[in-house]
Amino acid sequence: MRKHMLLLLATVSIGQASAFVKGKGELFLSPSFYYYDASKFYDRGGNKRDIGCTFRKREVQLYGEYGLTEKTTLSFKLPYTQLECGADSTSGLGDLEVGFIRNLKRSKSSSLSAYGTLLMPTGYSIEESLRLGYGRLGAEGGLLYGLSGKWGFFDSGLGYRHYWGYPSSQVRGYLSGGYNLASNLQLYGMLDAQIGLGNGRTKRVGRNLLLEPDYKLLQVYVGPRLSLGKASLLLGYQRVLWGRRTGDGSGFFMSLWYGF
Repeated sequence: MRKHMLLLLATVSIGQASAFVKGKGELFLSPSFYYYDASKFYDRGGNKRDIGCTFRKREVQLYGEYGLTEKTTLSFKLPYTQLECGADSTSGLGDLEVGFIRNLKRSKSSSLSAYGTLLMPTGYSIEESLRLGYGRLGAEGGLLYGLSGKWGFFDSGLGYRHYWGYPSSQVRGYLSGGYNLASNLQLYGMLDAQIGLGNGRTKRVGRNLLLEPDYKLLQVYVGPRLSLGKASLLLGYQRVLWGRRTGDGSGFFMSLWYGF
């Protein structure tokens, strides 16, 4: 039994909240697929250790936004996840996220917005060794800032996430952008950071291969984005750069962006 193995994979949505809100009545949908594997993890001191098996995560995500008004956009995200490590496996729906983005100030090329998100468990069991989430209500809020131009776009966000229950609160932020290589081709990149604040009571369920209440994580996503009119296709590579109590792994992703 690998009783002390700790591994976390936090997958962000590549189609995640943008500082630029949608117009009234506009709809944006982004189905995505993520694959990740790791055979090592970072312990609490940042040292790499063997897991004892190859942890694999496959996830299909649906993210969407709807322009409620010219200044307010509603959002949602729902993942379906498959986890495996050695002989153990789990699959099912993860936490449902619903939220809003409210524009605070906008110019021709920039936008400053605030966002809020509620995270709701979907009924999965936290008794599973490879469990799908914390099984606790959570809420996140923060600010988003973006720029756009003939060169491409830049987007950023900084927020605070709180759970009602044992998981640690987190400071979460990202920097993302797309640089135009051709009329219909961009180089896309995103740097994602999730920093646990250590204020949650430590509670482990089973071997807890997936989630640790307090963790620190820095990961990168990079790849080409091909424009197809109202739709665009994004393909790329994901890699964990640094962590504490988190997996040291990599993977790939595919995402379709469609607005109408």
